[in-house]
Amino acid sequence: MSKIIDQPVLMVAEKEIPKRFFWFKRWVNVSKVIDRWKEIGRWWEGDAEKVFFRILSPEGGVYEVYTEKKHWNLYKVYD
Repeated sequence: MSKIIDQPVLMVAEKEIPKRFFWFKRWVNVSKVIDRWKEIGRWWEGDAEKVFFRILSPEGGVYEVYTEKKHWNLYKVYD
């Protein structure tokens, strides 16, 4: 199961690859990028391209984050 969060997070990234993010009063480290893809959304309404990452934390948590115009959001948390 997963839960959609879609909230801004403070992200530390190197060369646009997520390394750790701050969520729920703690830093979550990234041990592996599982997948990466792009979505355009409603381009006819001016939506910008989003770059999504499915990431794994050292504790085993799986998250989806995306960047849009250099802003980062935590999109989804997997149980």
